Amino acid sequence: MAAEPDFDVSVMSSNFEMITTLPVNVKNRICALKKIQLDSIKIESEFYKRVHDLEIEFEQKFSSLFDQRKAIVNGDVEPKEEDCKVVPLLEGVPEEQLQEFAAKHPADPSHKGIKQFWLTVLKTHDLIAETIEEHDIPILESLIDITTTASKDPAGFKIEFHFAPNDYFKNKVLSKTYILNFEPEEGSELSFDGPHIVKILGDQIEWNDGKNVTKKAVKKKQKKGANAGKFLTKTVKADSFFNFFDPPKAKEDRNEEEDDEQAEEFLELDYEMGQALRDTVIPRAVLFFTGELQSDDMFDFPGEDGDDQSDFSDDEDA
Repeated sequence: MAAEPDFDVSVMSSNFEMITTLPVNVKNRICALKKIQLDSIKIESEFYKRVHDLEIEFEQKFSSLFDQRKAIVNGDVEPKEEDCKVVPLLEGVPEEQLQEFAAKHPADPSHKGIKQFWLTVLKTHDLIAETIEEHDIPILESLIDITTTASKDPAGFKIEFHFAPNDYFKNKVLSKTYILNFEPEEGSELSFDGPHIVKILGDQIEWNDGKNVTKKAVKKKQKKGANAGKFLTKTVKADSFFNFFDPPKAKEDRNEEEDDEQAEEFLELDYEMGQALRDTVIPRAVLFFTGELQSDDMFDFPGEDGDDQSDFSDDEDA
């Protein structure tokens, strides 16, 4: 019978040596503490489920406010004058300077709504901005709203991108659904750190002929065979924000040749972007539009802590 291979100590805890040298009775106490930890994680799992239920309950209240935002952004309604005076245009900028900016750029009746609102919002969030290519911009200019809804069966949430008619695709709405598991994974219970992604589903984009920005044609010179020396045209995947709707496969959908570790990493990165949209970008869109809020600077407005003072000059536009 062949001897079992030694396990790799390098993958163990940094305290491995210290733990292994403890007396057995102390080791037993540690195991008891880990059992308490496991029970705590079960409660934590219940907590996240309750939070998800609350998100569904409060969604309608947020939805009515976001409908008002959509109407203003797309020029369907004009806000009441009193609503325009509750908070300043830019935090940290003196009122007299804001008045100077306003005097330089008086009202223009030809300006309807807020142009490129959502494009600007997405480009201000670092994680999302990294995915936006130059050829995506004309399409994202037709983006009129982004909404999100949570669901209980299956547990998860959906993000919907609403578009005005455009020359690129037929879809009026492109959606992405994240299905979550609020239970610890079997065999990895102690590593539980909240809801984890099970599957991500994206809508198929109905591209108009010649308008698919997620594909590009490349010419490659053949080195072998009957076509050696000739250039063949091949269609390959192109970098684009719209690859967002072609998400990584879940574990059960992958073939044996796919790298599970890399695929899981892509799945988590995709989920991170979905969370950013749902938890930060959509609810606080106007602050991303003004640039007062950025990816990792929640509510860190210019001049607020005395570190980043406003440096607007009289010559700058509002």
